Amino acid sequence: MSALRRDRGSTIPLILGFFLLSLLLVAGSIALGQAFVQQRDLQDECDGAAAAAAASAANLDRSGAVASAGSLRFGDATAQVQAYLARDPARRDIHVDIALSPDRRRITLTCTRTTSLAFGGMFGRSRVRHVATSTARAAVLG
Repeated sequence: MSALRRDRGSTIPLILGFFLLSLLLVAGSIALGQAFVQQRDLQDECDGAAAAAAASAANLDRSGAVASAGSLRFGDATAQVQAYLARDPARRDIHVDIALSPDRRRITLTCTRTTSLAFGGMFGRSRVRHVATSTARAAVLG
């Protein structure tokens, strides 16, 4: 009987430990899921900005020669990207680096955004930097 009395109550710390572990796993899953969704949203915004810049940039004939003076230009591409991002106030914090290919037919955007994570402080990282790259080619018409 005395051995039974000594063991009484020893399950409470075990239950509390498993409960805290479960809370930690749930918080980690939420933070990881939020980071994934934020990365996917940034990739979508970057793809849209690249497509908007490429679609309005040039009229090329099928041989690839410039049919008009509308080849991809850095200033025009920058303006199109900024106009696309300005349509939604949530996109203001996206930083974009723009590069044109040497033949001026392809635009590459590198989009960067730093966001905060729910429960990120528990894991030592309350802010996360996301980077997405997108490439688009000017439409070939004719």
